[in-house]
Amino acid sequence: MLLFLTRGRDRTYREELLDLAGVASGNRVLDVGCGTGTQAIAAWRRVQPGGSVVGVDVSEKMLVAARRKARRAGLDIPFRHADAAELPFEDGGFDVVMITTVLHMVPESRRRPCLSEAGRILRPGGRLLLIDYAGNPDERKHLSAKHGRHGQFDLHNLHGPLAEAGFKHIEGGPLEWLSLHFLRATRA
Repeated sequence: MLLFLTRGRDRTYREELLDLAGVASGNRVLDVGCGTGTQAIAAWRRVQPGGSVVGVDVSEKMLVAARRKARRAGLDIPFRHADAAELPFEDGGFDVVMITTVLHMVPESRRRPCLSEAGRILRPGGRLLLIDYAGNPDERKHLSAKHGRHGQFDLHNLHGPLAEAGFKHIEGGPLEWLSLHFLRATRA
């Protein structure tokens, strides 16, 4: 679907997200809400040599597709069934956590626990990248960003909860893709 929505430029979109997150060789990356694994595969290529990537999702169906896609690519990426609000990882085990177009689907009462968990599993100085819909729905250019849960969500409302979860250097803005925005933060 992303291939269609980006008019065939999905690889460029994914590379821009990795750039925003500062993903580099040797990093340990967690892709929360990994879906079919395409972003995790792109991250794996970026963190080599010496890095690692793990993908998590609440949908077993998505995880089956992600595992199959990674196997076809000849990559050994672990994809695990997990809730973003209860991640099964040790404290400080990751350099980068990416949560891409997921939080608009998470009930509002569960968003703060998701951010707290991301902070818990990041090492001090680790980076969090959030990608989602933001701003006034009437001003969003892309049709998909105006309706349903997409239209009811504003990523920029998470500035305060990010600070409360122990993040600093919180910055954000629009992307050139699908009326999406980013928030980027560093674990204190």
